[in-house]
Amino acid sequence: MQISASGPPLELGTGSAVTVSVRSNNGPSLASLPPNAAVGAPAPTPQTMAVAGGPGAVSGSQPSATAASGGGSAQPELKSTKIEFVPGEKVVYFEDFSDMAEDEPPPHWKVRNGTVELRTGGGIRELYAAKDVNLTSGTFAMPTNFTVEIDWTGEGQMVWHFMNKDQQVMWAQVRGEPDGKTASVTIAGPEGSLGAGQTQVDTLKNPVHFALWAQQGRVRAYINGIRLVDVNQVTFGPMDHMALDFAAYRPNGLRQVRIAESAPDFSTMINATGKYVTHGINFDTDSDRLKPESGAMLKLVAAALTKNPNLKLEIDGYTDSVGKADHNLDLSRRRAQAVQSVLVSQFGVDADRLSSNGFGPDNPITSNDTPDGRANNRRVEFLKK
Repeated sequence: MQISASGPPLELGTGSAVTVSVRSNNGPSLASLPPNAAVGAPAPTPQTMAVAGGPGAVSGSQPSATAASGGGSAQPELKSTKIEFVPGEKVVYFEDFSDMAEDEPPPHWKVRNGTVELRTGGGIRELYAAKDVNLTSGTFAMPTNFTVEIDWTGEGQMVWHFMNKDQQVMWAQVRGEPDGKTASVTIAGPEGSLGAGQTQVDTLKNPVHFALWAQQGRVRAYINGIRLVDVNQVTFGPMDHMALDFAAYRPNGLRQVRIAESAPDFSTMINATGKYVTHGINFDTDSDRLKPESGAMLKLVAAALTKNPNLKLEIDGYTDSVGKADHNLDLSRRRAQAVQSVLVSQFGVDADRLSSNGFGPDNPITSNDTPDGRANNRRVEFLKK
């Protein structure tokens, strides 16, 4: 069967269902025709195809996701995720607008030439602008090797200027297109344009994840885990704050900004110190359901276990101090169990080599009084047993 599209490119992801409708034009009844003989391949099952158009039609179903042992949340298929971006570890800048009050400007940003508002609901906090506005962050020290992650919505354009005092060092243009299903990125550095690309998303009404990774002169940019820019031999000078041109042409929402120092090698760190702290394994809000971008870190853990068959690990979950302590303790345990379950079910790790525990907000590694601090305290730790 050949499928074509006269409009934009047609993309079928893993688990897509195809519905086929068959009709006869002035010929014999299709029900009276004998079936075709099989040609070396088994007939499709109801799970892989749906057939409609007459009595006895069969409706297909999507394959179910793997469920975590701790809490039962359906987990995404992380092993099959093609994302290779590894989130940085030590957070140097974080913003989720948790400190912003309604009808007040964002406390960590200077607002000029426009207006913004805080939109909330269902545990979501989003900085929204209907049209052009300029924002400037507070100061921070950008590491030599760093990652930038931004969760955003809408069909507008954002230009992120990474500055050193009054001088622009690099910029990233991220935008949604009017079709509501295309996201694009352009990156420029000290020498000019570094590259650009675009990809299709389900809808720009849902959060889109942009990631930038600068490591030893190599710069990569991703949207929803799809690598769109990959260049090398790029040299950056110091950077100490961001200037943002927000919601150009069309509205935008901004949910989270995270900048961190690039992660150390898992195998080297766990063998040398017996401990590895990661902020690259993330979950949906107040849930033990892993985010797809966690797949890259889990692959590194699984690879280390494969390389060293004698290695056993304890997985410990931690939260920040927001909310009730008993709820956070239970959540941290379920999250650690979810990591253990996915390593076993999706990455083939022997269950006897893993254990899990959760400690809620105990043992914070920094203050819970700021967004940066709370982000650093939400973590997963691996201990060598």
